[in-house]
Amino acid sequence: MSDKSLKKIKIGWDIGGAHIKYCVESDISNIIWYDVINFEFWKNFKDLRNVIKKINNSHKINKTKIENYFTMSAEMCDCFDNRDAGVNYIIKEISSSNCESYIFTRRGFLKSNEICKKDYKEIASYNWYASGLYILQSFQNAIAIDFGSTTCDFLIIKNGKIKNKRTSDISGLQTRELLYTGCARTPLYAHMHEVTCNNKKYKIIPEQFSTMSDIYIILDKLRARDIYSKAIDGTSNSRLRAYKRVSRSFGFDYAISKHNLLNKLSKQIYNKQIDIVEDCILYHKNKYFKDVPDLKIIGLGLGHNTISDITIKNKLKYMSITKMLKSQINSASSLVKIFPSFVMCRLSP
Repeated sequence: MSDKSLKKIKIGWDIGGAHIKYCVESDISNIIWYDVINFEFWKNFKDLRNVIKKINNSHKINKTKIENYFTMSAEMCDCFDNRDAGVNYIIKEISSSNCESYIFTRRGFLKSNEICKKDYKEIASYNWYASGLYILQSFQNAIAIDFGSTTCDFLIIKNGKIKNKRTSDISGLQTRELLYTGCARTPLYAHMHEVTCNNKKYKIIPEQFSTMSDIYIILDKLRARDIYSKAIDGTSNSRLRAYKRVSRSFGFDYAISKHNLLNKLSKQIYNKQIDIVEDCILYHKNKYFKDVPDLKIIGLGLGHNTISDITIKNKLKYMSITKMLKSQINSASSLVKIFPSFVMCRLSP
């Protein structure tokens, strides 16, 4: 990257419970770097400021100004007594990094050293709202679904305004604007306890033997390199390992002869999860957009292709956020997986 006329770099951050996602943008080019860091916050929370410093230092060029813009959802990790304590800790760590930093709130960005306790409720887990603000710049009527590794967020945009009622995780669950299901870290037993195949019932052991990433790999819905979450057993995300983990969840040993059975069991688990997501999409469509012909369904996150499949099945108009990003940024396809961190750069002053 040339530093000829470079004056400012922005780094957008999405601090999650299991991953830190960041996106770097300069004032003379579009995106220059983005990445997903495996960071189990409940174990590694004391290292947050060092991560921020390291990324800032790696992009320092001469006297270039670097600004950091943060959104978060890691405040809900069980290393904190409550969400307020989590927000307070994360902001203190950001401030202690001594990097120029701003925190996203529902009302806009605030300097990290100017935030009061009353602001915490408009900071905690508001990364979905940031995504909505960016999307409504291009779409008047849309349901954007961020189907990530752990959760599925539904962003409701009608007549160019965000219509979501949620103000927290609990209200998001109650309004069906948030599902705790994802295409990587969700355990198999989250939505089913048994699967019937060839007139036999196969119980799913309620233990952390396998996750939905294994199902997606077995069914070719995701490639191993697409999945940024660690495998539950600490090994690789290869198809062979996925078969072995799913076998364990059903209580039998893996064998090549069981591939056909495992494929059928995996398909039923996948279909169950997709039915739940599909039902939510149709619920919000009927609630907000009954007579709206220009409604677009937008897929975000690791599972954006699955959202596309659901819209095709239901004859809805799908808009790929990747297509929109490609019109603005070269090589933008991977940004769909780190969208809130990218949005931090784009919403910043």
